[in-house]
This record gives sequence, C-alpha cells and structure tokens, in this order.
Amino acid sequence: MNILPGISFIFPVTVIALLISACGLPGNPKSTEKEVFILQAEQISPRPGNLASRPCLSLRISQPESAPGLNTARMAYRTDPNRIDYFAYNEWVASPARMMASLMEDRLDDSGMFGSIVSGSSDIRTDLRLDSHILSLYQDFTGETSSTLLSVKVNLIDVSGRTLLNSEKFSYRVPADERNAGSGAVAANQAADQFLDDLTRFISAAIEPMKCPR
Repeated sequence: MNILPGISFIFPVTVIALLISACGLPGNPKSTEKEVFILQAEQISPRPGNLASRPCLSLRISQPESAPGLNTARMAYRTDPNRIDYFAYNEWVASPARMMASLMEDRLDDSGMFGSIVSGSSDIRTDLRLDSHILSLYQDFTGETSSTLLSVKVNLIDVSGRTLLNSEKFSYRVPADERNAGSGAVAANQAADQFLDDLTRFISAAIEPMKCPR
C-alpha cells in the first residue's frame, strides 16, 4: 500500500499539540485520582477582641442559601466572566453552604457572645437568627495568576421583634500561589477566616446596644 510522504508525521504532531494545550487547562489534573478538600478557617490573624457579650441571648444559624451553580460539592472555577466550570478530579467534601454553616457555628460559639447557639431548622425558639447567602466561591483564572473569590450576604434578625438588626455583604479575593485546585482551596480557607472574623465583629456591633429580654 502506498502512503503519501509526510502523512505519518502529521498525526503525532497533532496529538502532541493537543496534549500541550490540555496541560494548560486549569481543570486538567496530573492524575485521574480524585482529590477532596475541606473548607476550614486558617487562622492568619489574631481573632477579634473586645466583643460584646450577651449570654442572655440565643442565636439560630440558618442553613445558608447558595447562588446558582454553588449548590454542589464540585469545585468551581472561571476562565471567562460569563461562564462557570468545575474541576474534573477535585471537589469539596460538601457544598460550600454546608461547610460554611459549620464554620460559622464553631467560630461564633467560640466567641462567647451568646448563651446558646443552635443551627438548622429546629423548632427551638431563639432570640436572634442569622441568615446567609453564599454568593460566590470559585477560583478565578481570568488573569495571569489565579485567585479565589468568596462573597457572602448575611442578615441578622431579631426574632421576637421581627426586625432586621443589620445586613451586610462581605467579599474577598485571595491570591493563590499556583494555578491549581489545591492552591485555590488554601486561598479559600484564608478567605473564610477573614469572613468569620468580620462576621464576628459585625454581630458584636449589632448586639452591643441590646438588653436582655425580661
């Protein structure tokens, strides 16, 4: 069978070019083994001091809501501002909302600001309720380097008075050391720690003028 000269070299060169291109994709892993990450606050600064203490008050932390595309354990990233993608072999241990709910409960419980803190949709009545909405948690690859973006909207509600005590949107962009999911997870942990510190200050300022219910 006759083979035209040069044909045998075209296919290998094309394959090599495709492989090199694929290695540059942020979602492309070095291996096919799945990596699971957990969102945990990395303490990078002293925790807030001089917090208002109201042991006579109780707080409920509602299950956070999630923006479209974030109600999943899949780790999100963006190479285009108008599109969201997910890493193929990297994911969170749970959805961002579930992980953040646990972090908020632990940090606020450690703060000592309240006499009791409960979470979820229990029938137990509390004085205050903290509602939150995870607006963004993804790694951004639109620039030469990558960074993790975290944005959370919170509402602190006086349940007995049926009033909104305060509302705030917290947003953070933390650079990642490398353009991969592992570095993005580390940056996400740092962003979460900053958010928890700011949330603690936010709640402290809101309850400081409050008096104990009779």
